[in-house]
Amino acid sequence: MNLQEHKKDILAISSLLIIVTAITLLLLNIDLKVGVYYVRDVFFYLNNALFYAGYDTGLANTRGLSPLIPMITSIFFRMGFISDGTIIIVSSVFYIFSALGMYFLLRLRFDEVLSFTGSMILSTFPLIIVWVTKGMLDIPGLCFSIWSVYFMLLAFRKNTKYFYIAFPLVALGFFTRFTVVLMIPVLLIQFFMAKKPITYIKENLKDILIGVGFGALVFAIFIGIYQYLNIGMFFLSQGQDISASTHAVIDTTYNNIFYYKDNFLIYMGANHFIPYSLKPGAFNISQMQWIGGHPSRISYLFLTILIVGAIIYLTKLFSSQNREIMKNKKNKICLAIFIVGTAIFVLTFIKISIIFSIIIISLALLALYRGLYETDMDDFPLDFIMIYWFVVNLSFFTYHHIKVDRYFIPMFPAIVYYIILSLALIFDKLKSIRYMDKIKVIAPIALICIILLCTGIYAMGNSPHTFDNQMHPNFESAASEEKAVGEWLVNHDPQYMNKTIWADRGGDMSFILKMQIDSYEKQSNETNFTDEMVKNNVDYFIAKDNKTIKEPFTKIYQNGEVYLYSNKNK
Repeated sequence: MNLQEHKKDILAISSLLIIVTAITLLLLNIDLKVGVYYVRDVFFYLNNALFYAGYDTGLANTRGLSPLIPMITSIFFRMGFISDGTIIIVSSVFYIFSALGMYFLLRLRFDEVLSFTGSMILSTFPLIIVWVTKGMLDIPGLCFSIWSVYFMLLAFRKNTKYFYIAFPLVALGFFTRFTVVLMIPVLLIQFFMAKKPITYIKENLKDILIGVGFGALVFAIFIGIYQYLNIGMFFLSQGQDISASTHAVIDTTYNNIFYYKDNFLIYMGANHFIPYSLKPGAFNISQMQWIGGHPSRISYLFLTILIVGAIIYLTKLFSSQNREIMKNKKNKICLAIFIVGTAIFVLTFIKISIIFSIIIISLALLALYRGLYETDMDDFPLDFIMIYWFVVNLSFFTYHHIKVDRYFIPMFPAIVYYIILSLALIFDKLKSIRYMDKIKVIAPIALICIILLCTGIYAMGNSPHTFDNQMHPNFESAASEEKAVGEWLVNHDPQYMNKTIWADRGGDMSFILKMQIDSYEKQSNETNFTDEMVKNNVDYFIAKDNKTIKEPFTKIYQNGEVYLYSNKNK
């Protein structure tokens, strides 16, 4: 490789890695202190990591959750780094690779400056920033999605041997976060986008089959591990439940199909990072929606860029020359199929199943592509893939009756692509302006500087906040208080693993004490809770706050707001 030819790429990639690594370290500095106390799902993955590391810990019913991140974390557990900070660090590394993957993905069409700009936009979206160092699976899932699409595109555009990487990446992504399976429709539709799909498959069958074989091998390895360890594949059954659900069994109170549309601007830029601060907005659990909250000026800037870009794009698409191309009979039929298919999709959405909806919209969009791909548009297939990627993910997560803001994360790459495409179209429209070559460099860099400045100001101006507006009296010490109580019990009762222990936050204490501890957070406030503990021969109860626990239980240790009660009759 001639380094001189790629010096701009090297400079862009180096700058990107330095910036996103710095952001990662800044976020780690915050969240390694706070821990994962407020992101309870992470304790499922931590307990699974303990299990993979050889500890006979509890929470057996969650061991079928997506295993890759817990398995990677378990490697470090075996090395002695048993801490919630381990999974925080492991998951944060994928943020850096997500930014890098976005750069390479954008380079398939855009120059180094615009690709760098797009990667920085993705890396600084508020919704991305707040989940980088939480130990959750969303950022790792995003990473595998980006790289899967990148290698798929390389396979179709440059060399079919890239299928050897693309299919295994999809499989790995699936076992990272099951919704990465939505990359499969994105991969499959590219076969049908070929001028002669059957001919293309026949000519490249060997490489396709080898790629599928490698993907199947990765899949088989994980299934084999599950079978060997005799654990259920919870994420598979969860996906089946979602895909089979109909509108009849979904509570419409919780299924606001416009949820992501309503919050779209906040996702691109917020004056208060979600969920670091819920002010001036608030989160209403019963409605599963944000109340209030304000998009930032950056968000409106992105929206303006997208709108202007869309106008320019559609003007080019429906130019007089392209309209003539669309007039032939075949293209008219394709456009008619698109209109009918889209109508069916809209009328039946959330009334049958998500699989049906995705098939219908896929056929409709494929017909649209077939009707338009002969038009005079630069890299129209890539534009189509990006919009299809967005539509498939939006359809799936809109269909899902539980609306969570982080579920929007898989849609960000397509949004970034269209922001950058819009910038490119705007620059092209203004190419006759004097000094336009310099403006094309200065404007994106200025945008990056503004984004980074706003990111810093908003991040520094907002302290972390809980998800449910019930902040712990001492946010930063909540996790350490739990750990301190666990350590005290270990030091004062060497036989604790042979005792019956209940806790308000069983998942947390199961990880800390490395044993099965059930959660009784809701029941512990009931008047007969002490009687229930006596009936079940409970030795210890660990409470997250001061409770009215009656005899024979007495408080034997307290650290901050965490209390340890002991049954004095045992």
